[in-house]
Amino acid sequence: MYNEIGGNIMEVIVCKSKKAQARKVKQIMESAGNRIGSVWFRKRSDGKLRKMAIRLHVQHPTYATSPNSKGFAKRKAQDSDNMLITVFDVNAVVRAKSGKRKGKISGRGAYKSVPLDSVIRLCFNGEIYRFR
Repeated sequence: MYNEIGGNIMEVIVCKSKKAQARKVKQIMESAGNRIGSVWFRKRSDGKLRKMAIRLHVQHPTYATSPNSKGFAKRKAQDSDNMLITVFDVNAVVRAKSGKRKGKISGRGAYKSVPLDSVIRLCFNGEIYRFR
């Protein structure tokens, strides 16, 4: 959808329940594949707004440690029980843990969890979705 000037306009999605919202958000994120997008959500711990540039299906990141197959299966089961999705935050700063460069930035990228029921806004494939 575009306005007369040529920019994207926002599609507002109203969901009747948190579970319905979680299903819709996950569907939109999965349809984007491994393309980079952004997500805005409220953190469950303190209610602060968090904005993240994310990507799904990252196999072998350069700096972040990738979860092994046993840990990944366990995490996926926990995610579905708690209405979460594990994503790769492409802007997370990774710092060196040892050596001469201890504490200095060594790269970017980390796995994070996003609560699907508290997503406010998604941007994927040039489309902007707002949830109420």
